[in-house]
Amino acid sequence: MLRKLEKYEVQEEIGHGGMATVYRAHDTVLDRMVALKVMHPHLRAAEEARRRFHREAQSVARLRHPRVLEIYDFSGEGSDEAYIAAELLTGPTLKRWREDTQEVPAEIAACFVIEIAKALEAAHEAKIIHRDVKPENVLLHQARTIKLTDFGIADMIDAASMTATGQILGSPGHMAPEQIEGKDTDTRTDLFSLGTVLYYLATGRLPFTGRNPHQVLKRIVDAEYADPLRVNPTIGGRLRSIIIKTLEKDPDERYQTAVEVREDLESFVAEAGIEDAEVTLAAYLQDAETVGAELRDSTIEHLIERGSRASDAGDVPSALDCYNRVLALDEGNERVLKLIERVGLDRRKRAAMMSGAGLFAFGLVACGVAYAVWTQPPEPVPSPDPTPVADVAVDAGEVVATAERPDAMADEPDAAVEPVVAAAGPEDAGRAVVARPRLRRVRLIERGLIDVSVDGALREGHVELRPGPHVFTLTPSADMPPDVRRRYQQTTTRRIQIPRGSGDFDVELIMRLNPGALTVDCGVVGAEVVITTGAGSVRGHCDEVLAVPMPSVRTVPSIVVTAPGRAAHRVPNPPNLTAGAATRQVRVTLPSEGTAAP
Repeated sequence: MLRKLEKYEVQEEIGHGGMATVYRAHDTVLDRMVALKVMHPHLRAAEEARRRFHREAQSVARLRHPRVLEIYDFSGEGSDEAYIAAELLTGPTLKRWREDTQEVPAEIAACFVIEIAKALEAAHEAKIIHRDVKPENVLLHQARTIKLTDFGIADMIDAASMTATGQILGSPGHMAPEQIEGKDTDTRTDLFSLGTVLYYLATGRLPFTGRNPHQVLKRIVDAEYADPLRVNPTIGGRLRSIIIKTLEKDPDERYQTAVEVREDLESFVAEAGIEDAEVTLAAYLQDAETVGAELRDSTIEHLIERGSRASDAGDVPSALDCYNRVLALDEGNERVLKLIERVGLDRRKRAAMMSGAGLFAFGLVACGVAYAVWTQPPEPVPSPDPTPVADVAVDAGEVVATAERPDAMADEPDAAVEPVVAAAGPEDAGRAVVARPRLRRVRLIERGLIDVSVDGALREGHVELRPGPHVFTLTPSADMPPDVRRRYQQTTTRRIQIPRGSGDFDVELIMRLNPGALTVDCGVVGAEVVITTGAGSVRGHCDEVLAVPMPSVRTVPSIVVTAPGRAAHRVPNPPNLTAGAATRQVRVTLPSEGTAAP
């Protein structure tokens, strides 16, 4: 035990932020484990901050929703410290989960945000604005669902919180323009932040980035971000339009309620056959590989079906939107390539029929005997609600769909997306010609003496690859010394998405490290050991050999030993661990019962 805070025995720190530290603690009255969030001293010294903390804690404690972290207790106004006791969640943050996940299907990203939107619906209905919606404040619980945390804490942050160094207590990459400019905020502020989370989940990167917080904030205010469809073509035009609407600079142009966001996302996932986002998300978190593959196949089938219906109805933009996404998911899909060709043929046939009928009528009026068919199609009529995926131009014998590129692309490489359908030459009059995506030059940056295979073929230096997913397999080189080889796993496999575009695309290749091995000898039966490094934590018992995740070849772990009836003990001067090395042993003398931990 680190210390006792009223009825809570504080056991270990499990999180640290700009406003508070979170501990694992034991409620001695109700005999349950809780997450105890304790406000930093410099904030609780401000009377107004304490009052707001207390007010917000009361409000959120009344909020009961399965997607919201449950508040059990909070400090009274007369307490020396300001704290909140909440349910103890089991999983990582959504940010850590996304960092550890190579690819996330667009529908799964949408399912996550649907569940977060449900939490915001309940909060907004209770007149609570979160003001700090971000992946770090969403936790996965029991590997099957999500919980939104940290409600209301950001209400304490205002313009006066900016320090002399220009830092802001908050999350610059997720703040809405009105927050940055000091304007009035409302529930739509949370929806902008929700849009940044959706962008991050769908593309693997934040919409607003920069070399420093000031640059990030300026880009938010100027609405400068890379088109999400260009960053990840597999998301499709429908999800792109939802993301862009949530990120509108003017709150009046955004979604107005969390309900609207949820309903549009539910409609989007329904197009892939998902009826219940919660059930699908739970299944995916349990078995991402199987569910992801099934979802991809289902999405492709539904897209082809929708594209065919749109094509039959003469809605070329919608058809090409569906077909664009299929080819991004499954490059070279033969069914879609044939359907795209049919789009051009059908368009030309309709144009010929319409033009022929017009000339026939003209001939009857002029001389009563002329009948002619003119094959030049008419100028296309712009759709009143064009799809955001592509600008579609139609001319004799061609159907061209080119991806849109936003004006605001500061610091972004010029990665033009190839057209899905190219103009036909004179010899191909009357049919559309499918353009194959051009190869992308990929530069392999190898960290260490390793051999690299791409899609089963040994490669090195530079390689020409088609845009899309490719499997990179890393193995130790024969030149790697044996003492170095044992640090790394024998095989490291990565599935990497190669984007469309021009210029070299760099792929950094690093082999995964073997764990370090450590055993703790404390002489007490049943004592529990928690070993933490920058790569994660492992829990076990004394005298048990524990495999410790390694953030680097060598690292110094944190070791905490807890025995029944004894105080938690943080081991001073823990040993330096080496990946793949022989087991290190640590002998520990635990403090007697009631002794404070160092």
